[in-house]
Amino acid sequence: MSEQPVLSIKNLKTYFYLEERVVKAVDGVSLEVYKGRITAIVGGSGSGKSVMSLSVLDLVDKPGRIIDGEIWLNGVNLRDLREKQLLKIRGKEISMIFQESTSSMNPVLKVKSHLFEVIRTRNRAIGSKEALSLFRDVLDRVGLRNTDQILESYPFQLSGGMCQRVMVAMGLLAQSKVLIADEPTSSLDLTTQAAILEELIRLKTAGMAIVLITHDLGVVAQMADDVYVLKDGKIVDSGTVYDVFESPQHEYTKSLLASIF
Repeated sequence: MSEQPVLSIKNLKTYFYLEERVVKAVDGVSLEVYKGRITAIVGGSGSGKSVMSLSVLDLVDKPGRIIDGEIWLNGVNLRDLREKQLLKIRGKEISMIFQESTSSMNPVLKVKSHLFEVIRTRNRAIGSKEALSLFRDVLDRVGLRNTDQILESYPFQLSGGMCQRVMVAMGLLAQSKVLIADEPTSSLDLTTQAAILEELIRLKTAGMAIVLITHDLGVVAQMADDVYVLKDGKIVDSGTVYDVFESPQHEYTKSLLASIF
């Protein structure tokens, strides 16, 4: 592909140093993500998908830490930046829909405050009335009704599925260059899943680069342009969605595909 990747990860290693052993959660991962394409990262539970995505934003909690690798975003190696510089990039240049939606939200802030924070990150000059109208629209797009009530709610007053949809709404609202979506449709009903996937495709069509973290190969077949298969912290297969599905190279990939076909 002649175009330069928006996001390029090179030899990323994130290890967890436990008392009895070292867990190599991400062990030498390299991948590229392009504008206007959906790049799927697939693998079973414990394969390193979520740790990899958190590593990109330097949000890995101790005892985990990044010990090696480069993370290039639009020509800037994020590994060279200080925390203050990263804060300016998170949400504006690259944003994330977290898998653990409830714990990822501030429990003392209402939903509308979370959404206002996204707007502020984008440095958008927008009045409160216009912002609230925008919030109602984006909540409706992810299948949430009674939007005025939800905007005034705290995360603990919402179900896990509702919090997940709020997180997706925040991701849509961010309009960043790269969106990492970590299992954005897990535990949601089929109608809501379809609505959220449709929104991700719309963002892709508008030119956003999307990293889709998922174990659902049916969703990958439907949406992805490029696929990386992760096992035990390592990439074991990669290529276009057609190449990986039609000619898998690794036995692990073959076993994953056998479970749906």
